[in-house]
Order: sequence, then structure tokens, then C-alpha cells
Amino acid sequence: MRILVFGDGSLGHTKRWAGYFLERRHDVLLLSFESVEGSPVPARRLAARMPTKLLGFLSALPAIRAETRRFGPDVVSALYLGGYGLVASLCGARPLAATSLGSDLLVDYPSSILHRLQIRRVLRRADLVITDADVLSEFAARAGARNVLKAYMGIDERIFHHAAAPRQSERPLIVSTRNLHPVYDVGLLVEAAPMILERRDASFVVCGDGPERERLKKRAAALGLAGRFAFAGRLDPEALAGVLREAAVYVSTSRSDSTSVSLLEAMACGVFPVVTDLPANREWIADGANGIIVPRRDPRALAEAVLSALGNDALRAAARERNAVIIAERGLWRDNMERVEEAFARLAGS
Repeated sequence: MRILVFGDGSLGHTKRWAGYFLERRHDVLLLSFESVEGSPVPARRLAARMPTKLLGFLSALPAIRAETRRFGPDVVSALYLGGYGLVASLCGARPLAATSLGSDLLVDYPSSILHRLQIRRVLRRADLVITDADVLSEFAARAGARNVLKAYMGIDERIFHHAAAPRQSERPLIVSTRNLHPVYDVGLLVEAAPMILERRDASFVVCGDGPERERLKKRAAALGLAGRFAFAGRLDPEALAGVLREAAVYVSTSRSDSTSVSLLEAMACGVFPVVTDLPANREWIADGANGIIVPRRDPRALAEAVLSALGNDALRAAARERNAVIIAERGLWRDNMERVEEAFARLAGS
């Protein structure tokens, strides 16, 4: 197949998505308004000629349509329903497969009439809408999607897997691998850390980056967490997997999310999850069985959950085994992408 992908070329999700189809020997072209440096597939960076994001995207339509005609796609794939989904729906080619990445439906759609109009158009024009959580599938169907496929952005089991045996340490490691943007609320873990340290020796590491980094570092210092709370920045997958295998507890404090690849990576590596109460998290975590679910924006509840997990070796061991089975059954990247590839083939043949 010839697959034309619209998406943010600077994002790992976009690179993985486009790269999968190239590995499968399809012809792929990525069109992006952001940097395409390091793209695993042939890519073009589009120029926006108007100041706002929406007008900038629309101003590039002549160039987009010319690239589309030259490439001659069998399938058009858009990653994100707003913005890239909109220009993909206007590129002049079908069939269109539009993928929700979570915040488009959960954050953007409710935020303004302009976003709602864009996303509704894409959902109603798309021949296939791909989601990675039940909450997104249900939302998309209510907003006009006719054909919805749920497929998870899973993990690469060659990298993210258990250690031979869980690491034992007098100072257990608590890890967050979320990026430092307000929606992920990593500051909640910073606020909970002193409460944890009052009752248990531990170390904390945040493997992610973003605009909140300096503020969070200053807050950690003000709380007296020097030597206990590290900000490691973004790590490559192999290094990230190594940190996860060293950790006792994984924490996700997100205020909004679809299925989190970070959570799946932690489950695959055998670390015990403590996550905020979101519908997508409940697709993976049964509270008190293979993880603990906590209220959003409640540092005391988060501290108590982490302490409970650290104090219950049997619970962590049982969760480690249960989560390995869950990931093998429905959390693997290639298994999920094969389902997407089969759906694309059906679209191309229709």
C-alpha cells in the first residue's frame, strides 16, 4: 500500500506509527508542520503561511494537495483529529483513517466550538476512526464516527520486559515516566514525596521533560528533597526500560489520558502501578489487584497508596505476574498494529 501520513513529525508516536508501515514494506510519506528530523520514513515539512495554527494549516492546503497528487495514496492516515485530521480530510484523497490521540477528544473537543466543528467534520468524513481506549471509542461514536477500531499504542516486548527477578532494596525507587506538562501533573508526586519520606526511606526519579521542569525542580528543592528526587529528562527506550526494572512503584498523576503507553511499559517491566482515577486507566488496572487507583490532585491519597504498595510485597509480586499476562494478551505494539494494517488493507481494497 501507499500510505500518506499526516502528523507531528517531532513526536515519538508519529515516528513509530509511520515507521511500522515502512518496516512492513509499504510506501510511506509523512507530511508535518513540525520538524521531521530523525523521521524513519520519507517526510516533508509543510510551511504555514498564516499566523494562527488553524489558518496556518489551511494556508498550506495547495501544497498539501499537490503532495497528495504526486504521492497517490491508497490510504490517508491522520494522527490527531483536530488540525492534522482536518487537513487530511481536505487533502483531496480517500479513504481517510483518522486516529485519536486522546487529548483531541478529551481536552480540545469540550474546550471550544471551533474545535468541536473541526473534529466533528473529521469524524463524519473518516472512513475509519482509530482509538486506544473505550472512553474514546464511545466519545467518537457519539460525535459522528461511523466505523471505529480500538487498537492500543502498545509496547515493544523486546525492550520492555521483566527482569529475571524483582530488585530488592532498602531504599525503593519510585518512578514517573510522564512528560512535564500541566496535564500530567507531576507536581502531585513532588508534593507527595515528603509525606512518603516521613514514614519510609525511598528515592524518586522522573524520566521525562517539558516546560514544567524548572518549576518542579525548584519546588522539590524547597521541600528539602535534594538527594532523594531526581529529574533524569527523556531517556531512550532501552535506558527507560532499565530504570523501570529497577523501580518498585510506578506513578502516573495525569489529569486526563487515553491508554498511556508509559503505563503499559511499566506493567511490562514488572513495576507496581499507582495511577489516577481515569476511565482509560481502569481498562488496565483493577484497584487493589494489579495496581492502585487514586483520586486526581490529592497528594495525601497518592502518598498513602505508594506507602501501601511498598509495604505489601505479596501484592506487588501478584501484580507483576498478572500485568505480564495482561500486556501479552492485549498490550503489544506489533499485535495491535497488525490489526490496524489489516483495516488499512480493507480500506484500500474497497
